[in-house]
Amino acid sequence: MKLARKLILSMVIGLTVLLSANTYYIMRRELGLFDQDMEQDHAVLGQVLGNAVATLWATHGREQAIKVVASIRPPSQMLRVQWLDGDLLQPHVQMQDFLHTDTPVSVGGVHRGFIEISESRQFERTYARSTLIRSIILTLIAAAGAGALSTFLGIWLVGKPIDKLVDKARRTGSGDIGNPLVLPQRDELGVLATEMNAMCLRLAETRYALNAETEERLRAVDQLRHADRLATVGKLASGIAHELGTPLGVALMRANMIASNETSSRDAREAARIIGEQIDRITHIVRQLLDFARGRGTSAPGPQQRREPTNLLVLAQRSAAMLQPLAVKRQLLIEVVHKEGLPEPPANAEQIQQVLVNLAVNAIHASERPGKVTIALGIAETLPPADVTPPVFGERGQPQYAVISVKDEGVGIAPEILPRIFEPFFTTKHVGEGTGLGLSVAYGIVREHGGWIEVTSERNRGSCFSVYLPLDFAELV
Repeated sequence: MKLARKLILSMVIGLTVLLSANTYYIMRRELGLFDQDMEQDHAVLGQVLGNAVATLWATHGREQAIKVVASIRPPSQMLRVQWLDGDLLQPHVQMQDFLHTDTPVSVGGVHRGFIEISESRQFERTYARSTLIRSIILTLIAAAGAGALSTFLGIWLVGKPIDKLVDKARRTGSGDIGNPLVLPQRDELGVLATEMNAMCLRLAETRYALNAETEERLRAVDQLRHADRLATVGKLASGIAHELGTPLGVALMRANMIASNETSSRDAREAARIIGEQIDRITHIVRQLLDFARGRGTSAPGPQQRREPTNLLVLAQRSAAMLQPLAVKRQLLIEVVHKEGLPEPPANAEQIQQVLVNLAVNAIHASERPGKVTIALGIAETLPPADVTPPVFGERGQPQYAVISVKDEGVGIAPEILPRIFEPFFTTKHVGEGTGLGLSVAYGIVREHGGWIEVTSERNRGSCFSVYLPLDFAELV
């Protein structure tokens, strides 16, 4: 508000000086006009009296003429008329309160004297005093009115907008760049507010870009560290898998021989069958370790790498039938839901079935109470994430994807661990139920197919894993 007060004070002082100068000029002019009018009146009156005195002097003599002059009684006491003898006018002091005018009188060509007319300036002084007082009062009233008006306008048009600009600048300096400043006026202050809002918008964009870049760098550093750890783990897993392969094969062969030997006791055959199942489980884990150690896109060519139009409904029904015994033990129902006219995306059927089985097994393990696991098949028009191969746009302007959704009614996934569920060896299952490689392998398979996996979860209401597969071969790289 300091600027507004300075502007108001400057305006009031300037107006006061201007009115005072105007009053001084008017008074000087009025006083000059008063003197000029008085001199003109004196000249006319002196000329008339001079002619009358000259005439009386010539006809009736000097005494009569002077007596006539002495008998003149002006209507106002401020005006005096008197006769002065002499050939030359004697100098006399001009008093400030009176105006003296001397008119010479000649009779028969001979100078006889002067008629002096004196008039008081008291009226002039009274008028000047009243005019000065009136002007001072009007100047004060005008200054007060101008001050009040300029104060109101200064505060409304300058003070408050500047306070808002200062507050906006202070908040911007402290880091608060939201809440744009709105000034309705269309002057320099309004332009300044608009520019400050634009500056804050650019700062917000820069901050967002900087935060995103910082997060991306931190994520990249974390991924590099994680990749280094995984490379070490992969090498170790590959060595262990190769070392375990041969003894596991021998043990499985022996267990199958005992289980198929009719001469063995029933308990021995049952024990051999259980040993064979556990060896199969170990072999499956070893195969996952080998697949993970190889890395994406480095597996040997063969049927696993061939992609052709795949009937997703057949894969879903086959997977549901395969997992039905496991679901029955947990009092669960596996339901396959689909729409008519499902598309057949280009895919490797065995790999997609592996993905589907991994997701369905996780859904069964996540269900701690009776319910159902739903496998839904459909089609969606959507844009992929930025790190997925750019899609081929269809006729309607959006790329199309086949969608496989596996939904359970389990406990859900905590928000803090949701970003880590696709990391290798990360698992929330109980000991003995998983290795933490299932989702990682499934994620890698889907990404190799040019798709992605989306996850939604709600605590105590279940989770939904949606697999998106492109419908066009051209979308694969």
